[in-house]
Amino acid sequence: MADKRSGICYTQVESSHQPMKRIILASLAGAVIAFLWGFLSWEFLPWHQMNTFKNDAAVAQTISENAPEHGLYLLPRRQESGPDAKAITEGPFVYAIVRPGELTAPWKLGRHLVISFCIQLIGALIIALAIHRIRATRYISRASVGPAMGLFAGVVMTLPYWNWFELPDSHSLSQVLDPFIAWTLAGLVIATIIKPPRARRIFS
Repeated sequence: MADKRSGICYTQVESSHQPMKRIILASLAGAVIAFLWGFLSWEFLPWHQMNTFKNDAAVAQTISENAPEHGLYLLPRRQESGPDAKAITEGPFVYAIVRPGELTAPWKLGRHLVISFCIQLIGALIIALAIHRIRATRYISRASVGPAMGLFAGVVMTLPYWNWFELPDSHSLSQVLDPFIAWTLAGLVIATIIKPPRARRIFS
């Protein structure tokens, strides 16, 4: 950019290490925010509550006897010609992740918390890289990346299950809002840390 009257040129310059440091810092900060929101959402808010069966032991026995391996199961089963519309209409309808037997190692909460944070870190890194690449000077432009990505993730990952597998409306809403809120909050922090390089005057 140049000022023709003064003969001064402005160019954006930045240290080769500065952007990477900001991206790493922003990713870590965003992951912490998203992780904390997830903890708050699942532990203290009522919208992730799941129903329970009347007789857990009877259901567990039936599953163990009829589900031979860990995987996705559908009831009623799909026919060769496609979905059985009559059976689906009459019910019951089940779309479930089933593990019929024991885990190979004891279940530990800490391991899943670490993996959960790593997942959030990957998401925060994607948003941080996107904000860095657009090089927007206005904070509102940078901050809009997080909610846009969160809403996109919630919509495209949740509504297909609502459409095809009868995910209840209340759970559909929570599954859309959860990533939207998480990445809106994280995106605000990431956008604060990642800024475009400053313009420096160069005399022509």
